Amino acid sequence: ISTVSERCLRYDKPSQCLSKERRHMSFCIDRYEWPNKKGELPMFLVSWYDARRMCKEVGKRLCTVQEFNFACEGEEMLPYTYGYERDATKCAIDKPYVRRVRSLKRYDNCMKNAVCKAEIKRLDQREPAGSRSGCVSPFGVYDLNGNINEWVLRTGKESPNRSGLKSGWWGPVRGRCRPTVGFHKE
Repeated sequence: ISTVSERCLRYDKPSQCLSKERRHMSFCIDRYEWPNKKGELPMFLVSWYDARRMCKEVGKRLCTVQEFNFACEGEEMLPYTYGYERDATKCAIDKPYVRRVRSLKRYDNCMKNAVCKAEIKRLDQREPAGSRSGCVSPFGVYDLNGNINEWVLRTGKESPNRSGLKSGWWGPVRGRCRPTVGFHKE
C-alpha cells in the first residue's frame, strides 16, 4: 500500500490562464489557520458543518475554492505559495506517513477518550500556525500549503457535495494550492 499520494516536485514553467477575462475578487481571509492565532496549533478533526458553524459564530464564513486558490497562488498562479519547486523546509509538508490504527472521533470527543487521545498524540504532526516564515502566500496568508486540511465551500454543488478540503496536511500528499478533495462529503 502506497503511503504517498500524487505530488509534483517542480513545475518548469508558470501557469497560464486559459480565459481571456479576469474576474475581480474582493474578500478577506484569515492570516492563520483556525482559530486564526499565530503560534497556536490549528484545530483539526472538525466536520464541515462544525467549521461552517464556528465561522458563522464570529461573523465569518468558509472560503470558496476560488477564493482559497487566489489567496494561495496570488496573481502569478503559483503552484505553491512560495514558488514553483516543492520545499518541505518552507511548509509543514512531506513529513513521514504514520498509519492510523484506531478510528478517531471529532476532536472535542477524542480529547475526552483516552484511547482516541493517545492515537491522536501518536499521529499528530501539526505545527503552530505561522511558525514557518517561508510558508506564506503572496497576500500574507500562512500555511495554505500543508499543516492541516482546510474546509472550503464548493460553489455550484448541492448537499452533500458542497464541502471540499484544500491545502493538504503535514504528510507526503498534494500540499499545493489548486487541488481540492471532495470525497469526504459534508
